[in-house]
Amino acid sequence: MIILLEPETLINRIARIIASTRFPFVDQDTWPEGQQTIVNDEVKRYAISTEGGTLYPNIVITNPDGSIREIGIVEQESAISEKSLPRWKALSNVAPYGREYKKLFLYVPAGKEEQTKKLLEENQIDYDGIRGYRVEKQNLKIIPHTTRNDEYDHTIT
Repeated sequence: MIILLEPETLINRIARIIASTRFPFVDQDTWPEGQQTIVNDEVKRYAISTEGGTLYPNIVITNPDGSIREIGIVEQESAISEKSLPRWKALSNVAPYGREYKKLFLYVPAGKEEQTKKLLEENQIDYDGIRGYRVEKQNLKIIPHTTRNDEYDHTIT
């Protein structure tokens, strides 16, 4: 008998893996001291107030002073649609700028990267990166698709 995980449980697990292996990368030696990686999973740890209400993005990176440095969103396939645009826009609005673009990263099911990019760009939502993900032999695979600020972020894991 195959038991499938609830979608929210899977997303929470994926968010924790991404946070622990990419923020910072396992071998990254340039991670600024005092930066903190916070995961909103079953426990909501970091709320962001927006015009549309309070949001809990899956991953929030903070500076030593507690301000937001980066935001990561892990989406399931059903969220890659126009219904997510208000939430994506609200999080983009509060994300700080990197060199040129807002430090907002979207992790989407592999194969949904172009659809995500089209939705973001057609609706003028600023973002830094789009990553595909898939579970392969009980391991999470992250595939960079688009990186707009820093090539160091364009790492396959």
